[in-house]
Amino acid sequence: MSRKETCEPKIRRVSDGFSHCFFGYYDKCPWDQSNRYLLSHSILGAQLPSEDTLATIGYCDAEAGNEFIPLTTTDSWNWQQGSMLQWLENCSEKKILFNRTTPQGYGTVLFDIDSNEERLYGRPLAAASPQGDFIVSYNYGRLAVTHSAIGYFGHPVDCDLEFCPANDGLFFLDLETGKEVLFFSYKDASIFSPEDSMSEATHWFSHAAVNPSGGRVLFLHRWSECVTDENQWFHRLMTISPDGSDVKVLQSSEYPLLAGQTNDVWTYEYEKNVNQISHPVWLDDNHILAWSTRNGRSRYHRYSDRSADVEEIGGHILRENGHFTCSPNKKWLLTDTYPDPDDFKRGLLLFDMETEEVTRLGDFFADPSLTKDARCDLHPR
Repeated sequence: MSRKETCEPKIRRVSDGFSHCFFGYYDKCPWDQSNRYLLSHSILGAQLPSEDTLATIGYCDAEAGNEFIPLTTTDSWNWQQGSMLQWLENCSEKKILFNRTTPQGYGTVLFDIDSNEERLYGRPLAAASPQGDFIVSYNYGRLAVTHSAIGYFGHPVDCDLEFCPANDGLFFLDLETGKEVLFFSYKDASIFSPEDSMSEATHWFSHAAVNPSGGRVLFLHRWSECVTDENQWFHRLMTISPDGSDVKVLQSSEYPLLAGQTNDVWTYEYEKNVNQISHPVWLDDNHILAWSTRNGRSRYHRYSDRSADVEEIGGHILRENGHFTCSPNKKWLLTDTYPDPDDFKRGLLLFDMETEEVTRLGDFFADPSLTKDARCDLHPR
């Protein structure tokens, strides 16, 4: 296993630079099937999401000088994940999905780029199936309290949360019929292989993803007695079938991140902490890659959804948490790092899964004045 020298890739700006342009989360692809259109949010100023803050949704056209074409707006967004903007997969037409505030809460919009027609569903998008037939949903209003960096603020935030409600959690929503079904509640999570730390804790879900065949869903189950202090969060990586069957816990943290510390820490203290479970992605139908700690060693780990097999990936060279995606042939892993506290630069790394060599593609400055909820990490793809 070795490290290659830093290379100097060609870098070109796509957006016009007059506004903040970003796509969203690391596990979704901004390009359409032709690689011509690049989806983006556009926001004026580094303002925090609120009831009054709109993000413009549009795309850059590679065959028209990367001109940004605005389509519509949304008030359901955050700097890390945007509005969960993404292309509708397995569709011959140019259709996109994103979230928007509704009178009842938050919902998913299915938007046709050619006709400007849209359909609004009653639940917000967390993950879409690769077949384009259903989405998985959870409560972004709850996330506004428990994990504000990925919550929505289109409605006043209700901080008085029930610990583990039985009528809320993971929902299955059929995109053709609009039918929605609660298939795993917060209550279900709290009593499935329960741990001592769960009984008086507030529970929430995040980071859902559907496997390639559409038959399994991964997600993070988190809980804490003090949701405002990320260092007191507990984590589990779980999988489930969309009908609510075959629930599994692939990994659980046995302790909070930094027990006893206050929340007065550097912005990236939590993200760089070794004891969390984060950023899971499906490698194929049966395997998941995630950053986690096993036997006191925090690294990238490959989990099997069908057995107890766990394999450390790049353990001697990939030592920092990041946002990672894999190439279609699974040869390459592209990831980033969080900013270094000395120079505030984030690394962009390309890891060869076969030779276990890593190439540092570059380093990119992160403005240290940006708060935890007003920043967007590299999220390479």
